[in-house]
Amino acid sequence: MIASPSEYWEALWAGGRRYRQITDAETQLLAEHLGPGQGRPALDVGCGDGSLARHLHHQLGYRTTGIDCAPSAVTLATATDLAGGGGDQPRFQVMDFAVDDLGELPDPAYAVITCRLVVRFITDKAGFLERVRQLLVPGGVFWVVTELADRRADGDPLKSLGITAPDVELLTSRWSTVTAVDLDRLACFALRP
Repeated sequence: MIASPSEYWEALWAGGRRYRQITDAETQLLAEHLGPGQGRPALDVGCGDGSLARHLHHQLGYRTTGIDCAPSAVTLATATDLAGGGGDQPRFQVMDFAVDDLGELPDPAYAVITCRLVVRFITDKAGFLERVRQLLVPGGVFWVVTELADRRADGDPLKSLGITAPDVELLTSRWSTVTAVDLDRLACFALRP
């Protein structure tokens, strides 16, 4: 596990590392499972360069906040917004969702919380999920996109990027509705309280 997530991710983002972009298939799933935002608040945990937060904000109509523990990621997300011409943009802030004070967020609760390609790196997954439940409004959606470890061969060095079957069980337990959709090596989960 990662001893200091902010130091680990900061080094990667500051060094120019970039990650898998959102595909058309994924944006279609977002529209189907999250629906129109109508100005309701959304939180993107581990927002990276801000592409998912911007999609939630501009295409789906949520009032979106993106958070990341890496200052360089937040700087990149903010700079991309400024280059886009200003106007109504998502809010971005440096924050480690797993440990920082949730009172630092701009909204006390969220209609949608997203977490894309992040769950595998969370050390205390049960604690993380409890924090999500604290912030999700009744009827809200926790949208998780993650690789699954069993979708790669045992010798594949990238197998560790996926979550295991026990992680999936932990992730999907204690929700009233769980919808899972396959997307190549990824699985998308719409979890409702």
